[in-house]
Amino acid sequence: MSSPTTLFVIPPEIIQHILAFCHPLGVSAFSRTCRAAYNVVYSPNDQYLWRELIIHHFDDPRKSLRCTTSSIPLCYDWKMELQRRMMSSSIALNARGVSDDQLRFALETFISIIDDASPIPRSQAVPSNGLRWLACLLHQSRILYRQPPQELKQLVARLSVYFLFSDADEDEEYALISSGRRNESRCFAYDLRNYNMGNNWGPYLRDGSVNWLHVQHLMTVIWANLADLPERWKNVRPSVGLEATRAFSAPDIASQRDWAGVEGTWRRYVCFMDYRFVVSLLSCIGILQNTASDLFSFNFSNVFRGPRNKAYFTENVRFREATRLLEVKLRVVARDKLKFSNTDDDPAICNPLYPPLFFHGISRGVDGNGSVIEGMVKMGNDGAARYKFSEKVSVHDGTTQWSSEGVQVGSVASAAGVVGAWTTSIHDQGDPVGPFWLWKVSDDFPTDAVVDYT
Repeated sequence: MSSPTTLFVIPPEIIQHILAFCHPLGVSAFSRTCRAAYNVVYSPNDQYLWRELIIHHFDDPRKSLRCTTSSIPLCYDWKMELQRRMMSSSIALNARGVSDDQLRFALETFISIIDDASPIPRSQAVPSNGLRWLACLLHQSRILYRQPPQELKQLVARLSVYFLFSDADEDEEYALISSGRRNESRCFAYDLRNYNMGNNWGPYLRDGSVNWLHVQHLMTVIWANLADLPERWKNVRPSVGLEATRAFSAPDIASQRDWAGVEGTWRRYVCFMDYRFVVSLLSCIGILQNTASDLFSFNFSNVFRGPRNKAYFTENVRFREATRLLEVKLRVVARDKLKFSNTDDDPAICNPLYPPLFFHGISRGVDGNGSVIEGMVKMGNDGAARYKFSEKVSVHDGTTQWSSEGVQVGSVASAAGVVGAWTTSIHDQGDPVGPFWLWKVSDDFPTDAVVDYT
């Protein structure tokens, strides 16, 4: 009796159970060995084998946050989804020769894998098989480094934001940002044309959806600045990589009522141009230096082939960019407890599963002085949580208010935190603007971990 005949004496259900532990490409190769093998893989009407292959090699999508919080039962074509992922893998590994349609197909597939990742259990942090598979694939691929067509730039930027700096802990050199890339992001992040009423002075498009390209530039500016910090502070940074995008991966999630994990202790990096100008503004409200600020010069003058030319950063020996690390403590409060922040709801954004949360807290810098923070977090129609908050700083007898708009990177209460832009609440022309990165830390995080660096 030949070996194929001997093998197929075994009930097909047993063979399928064995195949479920094999790599999907191995299962495909097995199906091509003979007609009997093909029938074992493709003939059954049920989707047992395809479901088990996904569960063994990825995450069970039935446990994902988008499934467990949906009022519509999951209707999942396991076979089609697995084939979609294998096809996308092939596209990613041959990124140079793929069409725009193939590129869109792969990008949407990879983002869906991130969305399907199971939330971090409170009892034990189990790594996500799906995210591990995707990270390994993206490390081998150039799909995020080719120039995409205009209509795909947001998809590429979104996946890049999730994947950025994912080797920061294993390979510090890999995570370094080139000066060209850094200055390109500076040009975008400090371009005042990118902050207006149409995008709520934050990283949004005019239709209210997240501008992932903007978020990517903000993250890049901050991450590059962290490399300039003194050695002591270089490891005080947000978690990055695909695992950090999982729901509830942030520490000290207090309660189910606080679905965004707002309450607790945070750290916040803020960056800005022309440190002396901003200090002058904070120290003496309404009295500005006679010399133009770096931000104003970059945006409105013709120096260094301006306005808004990269040469401002590469040839300007006097250019300085400041980085501050702040301690933030927040607690969830009722809306009527807020005193000065603008938290008007957008009626177009209404998710009963994620009602708006309002918060109040204190921000403290290296000088020990505190400022009051108030704001809200709400879920967008695109599944990305938005943070909006104001900061009130009393100086002498006057007050100045800073406003911030940010986006949760990944799912709710992710360890990757919130990335956005800060500016003044007045929004006058030439007002300071810059990126921030806010992330949750444990309540016993060292209280001296704040810094002011130029």
